[in-house]
Amino acid sequence: MAEAFPNGGTMGERVRTHDWAATPLGAAETWPQSLRTALSIMLSSAFPTYLAWGPELTSFYNDAYIPIMGDKPNGLGQPFPEVWSEVWDTIGPITHRAMQGEASYFEDLPLTLMRHGHPEATWFSFSYSPIGDETGGVGGVLCTVHETTERVRAEAALRESENKLAAILEQLPVGVGLVDQEGNITLSNRILQQYALDKVPSRDPIQGERWRGYTPDGQRLSPSDYPSARALRGETVVPGIDFLVTLPNGQEIWTRVSAAPFRNTAQEGLGAVFVVQVVEREKRTEQALRESRARLQAAIDLVGLSPYTWNPITGALDWDAQLKAMWGLAPDAHVDHEVWLSGIHPEDRPRVEAAIAQCSDPAGPGIYAIEYRVIGIGDGIERWVSTQGRTTFEHGRPVAFMGAALDITERKRAEAALRESEERFRQFAENSSSTLWIMNFETMNLEYLSPAFEAIWGETVESTLGDPSRWSRFVHPDDRERARGALERVRLGDISTEEFRIVRSDGVVRWIRNTFFPIPDAQGRIRRAGGVAQDITRPDGRFVYVVDADEPARQILTRGLRDAGYDVRAFPSGKAFLEAAPALAAGCVVLDIRQPEAGGLSIPRELKARRIGLPVIVLGALQSDVKSAVQVMKAGAVDVLSIPYAPDELLAALASAAADISQADERDQEAHRARGRFAEMPVREHEVLEGLLAGQTNKQIGRAIGLSPRTVETHRAHVMQRLGARTIPELVRIAALAGVPARPQVSRDDGADKP
Repeated sequence: MAEAFPNGGTMGERVRTHDWAATPLGAAETWPQSLRTALSIMLSSAFPTYLAWGPELTSFYNDAYIPIMGDKPNGLGQPFPEVWSEVWDTIGPITHRAMQGEASYFEDLPLTLMRHGHPEATWFSFSYSPIGDETGGVGGVLCTVHETTERVRAEAALRESENKLAAILEQLPVGVGLVDQEGNITLSNRILQQYALDKVPSRDPIQGERWRGYTPDGQRLSPSDYPSARALRGETVVPGIDFLVTLPNGQEIWTRVSAAPFRNTAQEGLGAVFVVQVVEREKRTEQALRESRARLQAAIDLVGLSPYTWNPITGALDWDAQLKAMWGLAPDAHVDHEVWLSGIHPEDRPRVEAAIAQCSDPAGPGIYAIEYRVIGIGDGIERWVSTQGRTTFEHGRPVAFMGAALDITERKRAEAALRESEERFRQFAENSSSTLWIMNFETMNLEYLSPAFEAIWGETVESTLGDPSRWSRFVHPDDRERARGALERVRLGDISTEEFRIVRSDGVVRWIRNTFFPIPDAQGRIRRAGGVAQDITRPDGRFVYVVDADEPARQILTRGLRDAGYDVRAFPSGKAFLEAAPALAAGCVVLDIRQPEAGGLSIPRELKARRIGLPVIVLGALQSDVKSAVQVMKAGAVDVLSIPYAPDELLAALASAAADISQADERDQEAHRARGRFAEMPVREHEVLEGLLAGQTNKQIGRAIGLSPRTVETHRAHVMQRLGARTIPELVRIAALAGVPARPQVSRDDGADKP
């Protein structure tokens, strides 16, 4: 037997000396080779190993297994169920399966063993492996065992410690986490978990985009200067750094992050404690305060607002340099109640003193708000000041006053200029023969109509304003679409000029030339439309516009023309006339060019260039040669009279010009009406008209457009009736007047159809 197990240690010696004949296995010399081999391997192993052999499960174990036995009696040669009877209900089934050929492995299996005289909770990791014998069956079970009791207890203690720490951390009102050397958050409370952090932001580029740290002065921090990075280098960062954090749901909040280094043992690497505190309300309050201060400073810097204080008890004033400048004082000048009062305009002083008395009265609201004039003490300049403030009262007495003052001189000047401009506009609108109007696009109401409206439309201004449909009802039904189109173009920012008819309540039809233009608001949005509506109905030639810079001569000329029955308007300069020219009714211009202020020949040239149809009759001390007259006529004048001239000469020239105006206007009106009729013509009538203008017969027209000659004849009759033409030549004349070109005449067929 000694030769079989030469190195088995203590248990090897026991195996060699044990009385095996008294066991179910019998003498060792009779053991099968499979048992000997398994026993040799077990006794030579340094790992705790147990062998149960045969149907009775006779026990063997090696030296490494002895500590597991504790103070149990020597179990060598004893049945396995008797050696471990206290746990046989657990390991028995495992052993049975192994004897059936099924291997098993268990890790940290809890077992209560009788060791050291009392039950003991233990944990084991072990495997049960079947061992084959010479018969091909299973001869025994080899159990490799590792007791993990100490590790399991240590881990349980660690878990308990961590659970206690986690319970403590959960009670904290801030997010707390433990960080390892790599920046991984190994332990965190629920508040910190809401930030969805696996690593601290300084070690994770993705989180670094969501966590943006800032210095107290608002500069962006580098991740290497984040609290966690500094703590992992051994530096404590308290009270912390402010971070603007983007949460997983996209919300942004302000937090304050602190960190400190820690080390569990001297052998462990440096870790860190990571603390996150929400400071959203504090930061938002700070930000609102900064913005409020910035707005106040902007008001002071950009608007020129000057805050000041007044002590009602001592009379002391605290002014800045800007406020002193309003009183014409140097920045270092002394100010007190007398200095302040001495700078106020004498006419405004009673109002100011009354306002001061009112705001100092405890029975009142304590509000001070007034605008008044100041005469600069040092420079004598008159300025306007707007000031507001509030008095503080204690025990029924005024104890403090705080206010702000603003130099509103430019605003007052602008208001005066606006009033002057509005007055000029009013005078222009009231004296213009054209109608000036303003319409609100949102309500489609007319907000303004000049007085000329009543003479042209035959309605009162009051009855028309505020009625969005009344104005449009005046427009001729055939022209409404064109007028609406002009308004729509204005809404898009275009300027448009359209001619259309209006039908007055008394049935009179008048032709209007309306210039539409957009009126943008302060933001550039087009909320209103404006326009100048000129009555271009055929004039009677009675309007005369005198342009003469010499006042006595202008008065004489005006008086003479009015005596002759003309409606005269006089202008003292060429500039004044040209400004009004676009809004003037059709008429003649009498221009005296002897004074330079009258504008000379620039007036007919300008009228011609701007296509304003006002014929000009020039008066002047001209040379008698043809060259001077030609020069005047080339400038665009229709006639020239040399001073002195006979009154009948001027009246004859005016009559001739008025006749030309009437004829031109009549042609224009006829052409306009012809164009409107052509525009209303159906497609078939257009096709028939084209054939007629080309000189074709009914048969030729019908062949070209696919109609019978009889149908063509019907369309032809409609065309003639629509255009008011009795003959083909008259039809051609109307077409030419409307700008419709005649096609080249083609050869006719020899059919019986008439042309």
